[in-house]
Amino acid sequence: MDIVGIDFETANPARDSACQVGVVRLQDGQVVDSFVSLIRPPGYFSPYNMDVHGITPRQVAKAPSMAQLWPRLSTFLVAGTRLVAHNAAFDRSVLVASLAHHGIAAPAVQIECTVKLARARFPDLCNHKLPTVCAALGIVMGPHHEALSDATAAAKVAWRLWASQVVAATTGPATTRPTAGARRR
Repeated sequence: MDIVGIDFETANPARDSACQVGVVRLQDGQVVDSFVSLIRPPGYFSPYNMDVHGITPRQVAKAPSMAQLWPRLSTFLVAGTRLVAHNAAFDRSVLVASLAHHGIAAPAVQIECTVKLARARFPDLCNHKLPTVCAALGIVMGPHHEALSDATAAAKVAWRLWASQVVAATTGPATTRPTAGARRR
């Protein structure tokens, strides 16, 4: 089973302000390809966002734009790929707005939400933030709000939940069903 996880960090509340992207491809739960880059966003950096991810205007001053990164990033977003993100609506909106800012049409790909998957599987968790879900599944996660770390964690969450359903389907009735949708981290 191939899964691609994607995550964006933004410079401010505007969805076209991507300042970092991470994307990872898993095959049978193992990382086989990944890409991470800082992005030079249009506009300003809000102190709140900098506190969340630690990325500063100085760090991205010479970074490529989203348009410059698109040829490499687009290799991960092909039809038929199971694309996931933790809070998919946010990451999809950042992808669409950041590309639109450069006059690039976003690909017609669906991003499945690992928040929704986790809520279906673990309705009683204290919250469904990425670190909490990873801990519940025994997934070791890198630094939170670092795009490649979060993309990798989301992909591993999806793989672990979907793989457990395949096992359940062969041994008895499945107890959860993944659904698409999103909610803010």
